[in-house]
Amino acid sequence: MVIKKIQENPLPGATQMEPDKPKDLPQSAPKTTVTGPTSRFSFPSLTKTPPNELYRKLLPAILFVLTFVTVMTMLLIYMDTVALGAQQFRLNMSRDYQLARIPAESATLVAYVRQLHLAPRPPKSPPPVPSITDRVEVLDKLYGEIYNGTFVEFMPRGGREPTTAYLETVRDWRGVVVRAAPRDFLALRGTASALNACLSPTTHPSQVSYKEPESSGISFSSPVLCLPLYTVLLAADAATADYALIAGDSAPAALTHLPFNEPSVRLQVIEFRSTDMSARNRTTEFLLGKNYTVAAEFRDGVMYALKK
Repeated sequence: MVIKKIQENPLPGATQMEPDKPKDLPQSAPKTTVTGPTSRFSFPSLTKTPPNELYRKLLPAILFVLTFVTVMTMLLIYMDTVALGAQQFRLNMSRDYQLARIPAESATLVAYVRQLHLAPRPPKSPPPVPSITDRVEVLDKLYGEIYNGTFVEFMPRGGREPTTAYLETVRDWRGVVVRAAPRDFLALRGTASALNACLSPTTHPSQVSYKEPESSGISFSSPVLCLPLYTVLLAADAATADYALIAGDSAPAALTHLPFNEPSVRLQVIEFRSTDMSARNRTTEFLLGKNYTVAAEFRDGVMYALKK
């Protein structure tokens, strides 16, 4: 009995043993999600991205770089091509070309001049009736008043010659007016055919750079086709012209290349317009040997007539 009581009444100070409980582990703080403005462009994480996913994300950037490089390369090539073309154009504008393989009587050259370069420039309004000139009076003394004749006016620059203008307007002559200066060529008006060309001193055509001064003192150059006199006569159907007026430094040499022995070439009157006495004497000596005679002398030229 004594033992039983001891078991029922534990000693004071003794703590009652409780079954073992799991110790409380420290709990981690709850994850908080921070929300804020997101950037439009994000860079992919390259450390933990699978290869296929990495390639898929980098493909747009690679394509952009390749496209940019291709476009810039094509642009640079185009700019270089344009610059070389402009340089070549300026070089061609300032370079002379001698077309020595093309003879003056070439049918292709004659057709080219006739179809592409010869064209009338009719006036916008009827021109005033010109007055008779001293050259026309000489022609009348030699052959009488001729109507429906043919003339050739080949000068480097200047406006219409009053003599041919009178013959064209009053006596219904036809012909061709040639000017080397581009501005003077554009100012030509009349029923005669106009041609922008210079007189070639050789038997073949060429292309030269013609310098025309500006009013402000600045000159510009433009390519002009130089043609033999025989080519122009054939293209204008004026190989048997009644009156041929030529001027310029190349005129004496150009006359020497005319085939005067050809029956198809018969210029009734030739006037050489020049104030150079040396050139006039050389031309006179040459034409006297081609069955011409001096019909009249003027301050600025000499007129020669074909002997009967």
